[in-house]
Amino acid sequence: MHISSPTFNIFSNSKMLLGTPSRLLFRFLLVFIFAIASHSNAYPLSTHNRWIIDDATGQRAKLVCGNWAGHLHPMIPEGLDRRPLKEIVDELVEHKFNCVRLTYAIYMWTRYGNGNVKATFDSLDAPEVVEGIAKNNPSVLNMTHIEVFQAVIHELGAQNVKVLFDNHVSEPKWCCHDDDENGFFHDRHFDPQEWVHGLTLAAKHFSGNQAVVAMSLRNELHGPRQNLRDWYRYMSQGALAIHKANPNVLVVISGLNYDTELQFLKSKPLKIDLGKKMVFETHLYSWSGIGTLKLKEIWTKQPLNRICANNIKGIDNRAGFLTTGKNAAPLIFTEFGFDESGSSVEDNRFLTCLQTYLVGRDLDWGLWAFHGSYYVREDKVQLDESFGVMDATWHHLRNPNFTDKFQFLERKNIEPTSKAPIVYIMYHPLSGQCAQVNGRNELEVGSCENKNRWVQSRTSTKIYLHGTKKCLTAAGEGLPVTLSDDCQSKNSPWKSVSLSKLHLATVDQHENQLCLQKDSNSSSVVTSKCICIEDDSLCVDDPRSQWFQLVETNV
Repeated sequence: MHISSPTFNIFSNSKMLLGTPSRLLFRFLLVFIFAIASHSNAYPLSTHNRWIIDDATGQRAKLVCGNWAGHLHPMIPEGLDRRPLKEIVDELVEHKFNCVRLTYAIYMWTRYGNGNVKATFDSLDAPEVVEGIAKNNPSVLNMTHIEVFQAVIHELGAQNVKVLFDNHVSEPKWCCHDDDENGFFHDRHFDPQEWVHGLTLAAKHFSGNQAVVAMSLRNELHGPRQNLRDWYRYMSQGALAIHKANPNVLVVISGLNYDTELQFLKSKPLKIDLGKKMVFETHLYSWSGIGTLKLKEIWTKQPLNRICANNIKGIDNRAGFLTTGKNAAPLIFTEFGFDESGSSVEDNRFLTCLQTYLVGRDLDWGLWAFHGSYYVREDKVQLDESFGVMDATWHHLRNPNFTDKFQFLERKNIEPTSKAPIVYIMYHPLSGQCAQVNGRNELEVGSCENKNRWVQSRTSTKIYLHGTKKCLTAAGEGLPVTLSDDCQSKNSPWKSVSLSKLHLATVDQHENQLCLQKDSNSSSVVTSKCICIEDDSLCVDDPRSQWFQLVETNV
């Protein structure tokens, strides 16, 4: 049941509500609306091995999340000064997000639960924000912070968007710095008992709301107090508290060092009983790095095939291992991001590499960030978010190539209940597009919704179009790759080369090694001299135009 009638649209009828003589009537309407909304979308999720499963269908539910911040000083989700709530959620749906990682502060529940939004903004001296909210979502100003979260989650549920409710911080503020006193248990703003109490209040509050499918324990633990003894003790307490208060939600567990490290679970698993509700999360940005990869500039100063290969190896070692073996569990990549303006070479290279990991493992994920601006961030009013999918106006995509770039990441490629055979989709991560055969029997890149699937012979390394005896064949340097009936020629076998394993190479009639490459001026795929496939420290050219990945699918 969907509540789509204007009668039940909180914000579109805000003037009527604000004009009601009794605030008691207003609260009654809110309770009534949310009670109905809790039954509007049934989203109970569970785990089966490394997958998240929709209990209603028994099939996999892949979470494709946009991070939407609500944990900063104003303690409400960002953007309500820019557009009406329904329109913001419309944008999420239009851009194929089926989930929001909605962030909040513990103190909102334990200290400011009855705080009024208008009073909070008055204390922040942000009149332009108040003016924007009064124009776009006027009823918000008369609500408590928790009531605004209720309203936002109601609208998300009404539009079939799942919510991962994320405890980002205790003290409402921008996250994170090692010395912010908000990073680990027993920091000034991280009292374990108050934290567990806040988690419990949040879990109980939304226990009847089916849109809230998951709750996280804590975003990016960090700082000098980090230690494993406290991690096991308090993460266990927090997880069990959420599960007791709301046994229907997935419980999302984060690691150490800004949620890049979970490798300690190899020797000592977290042994608590959450039924089939335990999920892990990890994060990565171009500057956070893995192991020795600590500098953002490394993406431009070392061979990219080497850096990407080491990065992927590091992710697997520190978190990805959780998805393998007899005790496999789901892992959500709940935060990664890049400068959506496209101006950062380092971010762009990092993102292309990470995309190959996300699609290769077919992981659930959350992009930082969906929101295009902040009400107040570190004393700056209406600050732009350069990592935002939406621009500062919240009306347009910040990156015009976003739809192409993320189309394949949003797709579910593995369905654990499927009986269909495993075949391949040929993916070009730099463009975000997938290989297809055009009317001239030539290879080009385009929509990943195309029906072309590929199989690769293990003995001859030839790549066949699934269901046919036609194979990919190179015609020569700079020439289009074709689909041919002649699969015995020297330039029909292909093999993966370079440390990144992202180059598909063959040889021409003169024994010159050639790699698949997207033509820079068209959608055509040609063969060209391979770029930096040897691990040469002096070769720092950008090979991403030649990165092609055979991605398994049974969907």
